[in-house]
Amino acid sequence: MKNNFRGWNTVFGFTFRQLTKGPGFKFVTALVALLILGASVLINVIAAKPEQSNMPERSPIEKVLVLDNSGLQPTDYKEMNPFFSQEQYAHIVFETITGQTREDVIKTAASDSTVTIAAIINTTDTGYDIEIVIPDGSVISKSQAEILIEPMSAAFETNKLLQSGLTEEQLAAALKPVITSFADIGEDTNEITFVIKMVAPMIFGLMLYMMLIFHGQAISKSVSTEKTSKLVETLLTSVHPYALITGKVLAVSAMAILQFVTWLVAIFAGLYLGNTVAHSIYPGYESSVISVINFLKDNIGETAFTLPAVILTIVAFCIGFLFYCVIAGLTGCLVSKPEEAASTQAIFQFPVIISWLITYLSPMLGNETVTVVTRYIPFTAPFCIPVDILTGTIGLGEGIITTLLLLLFTLIVIMLSGRIYKGLILYNGQKVSLRMIGNVIKANK
Repeated sequence: MKNNFRGWNTVFGFTFRQLTKGPGFKFVTALVALLILGASVLINVIAAKPEQSNMPERSPIEKVLVLDNSGLQPTDYKEMNPFFSQEQYAHIVFETITGQTREDVIKTAASDSTVTIAAIINTTDTGYDIEIVIPDGSVISKSQAEILIEPMSAAFETNKLLQSGLTEEQLAAALKPVITSFADIGEDTNEITFVIKMVAPMIFGLMLYMMLIFHGQAISKSVSTEKTSKLVETLLTSVHPYALITGKVLAVSAMAILQFVTWLVAIFAGLYLGNTVAHSIYPGYESSVISVINFLKDNIGETAFTLPAVILTIVAFCIGFLFYCVIAGLTGCLVSKPEEAASTQAIFQFPVIISWLITYLSPMLGNETVTVVTRYIPFTAPFCIPVDILTGTIGLGEGIITTLLLLLFTLIVIMLSGRIYKGLILYNGQKVSLRMIGNVIKANK
């Protein structure tokens, strides 16, 4: 068996050099990578720029005259609430008035300016009451004045607690916000987690599907072209069909993965570089994609986005891609005449489409049994195993088992392709049938 694969590296090296030595491959790969990098940076900078329509307008209120009848020490509203440190409210002056009645304060505010309002604080049977009054002739609207009620109340509450003699720890505990939520027992309450686990397989599956459709045709054509030419007899005297199929399929697969990884690195480099550039221009900005990645690390699975998971994901992806590339090579082996090359593509494309749909639709339908089974079927595993490992849906142990199982099936298809490739040489020009293929496989055992 070992001798049957001897020489595959020679076939691999020759085919890989032929595919990548031209300026077209290098130019397209580098150009697309640069475009991805530049677009990622530009998108981050554009996304970070605040829209003028969303920028809060500067409050027209210039001064608030505060009559505090609570009996407490006057509240420093800007000190007690960072709300009043925001750009649109930082200009407001809070002036405490003493020794006046409600009517006097309102008159004082009216005579001060048209952008001055009054705030009166009184004690009630149930607590304290903050009343905002807009004097006659003021240009301040009710909605503009109402904006101050909640932050002033919060600042007053903080000042009240400070004067109650609480320690810093007790005060911090008292000021912690209360967050309420609703959950149904037994259901996944994290909607973001659910969405990610639904969207990730779809995106990954579509990406793998496009790669397979594009590069699978190239592999099938490469194998079938030599098989239907007069060069095949010479090739088979130098290397075994196993080595020939392995070398050619690995060469195209390596070229495709190299190109894909280059673009993938460009995406992540552009994402983080763009986030850094945007953050330097607009402090406080963080890319929503990076936020999602950080969320996944903290909330989806114990092994999600860990280094071992990333490495195993890459290995599983490469083996899964190789499996389908070998299937594409197998379809090329079935071509007996050049005009049959297009019709045999359906043999490769059909399982790709069906497998992608199954792995995508089964989580949507909530069928956990089907989802588990697809991880152990060689046709569906390439579409679900890598993303399941990366997001922590399955552990590293199960990921290793399914990846090794996929590798075993890949080797089986390679040997099957080699037998068919060699056996059908004697039938070149004849229409291939299932019976013929069966006889070829039996004869080459």
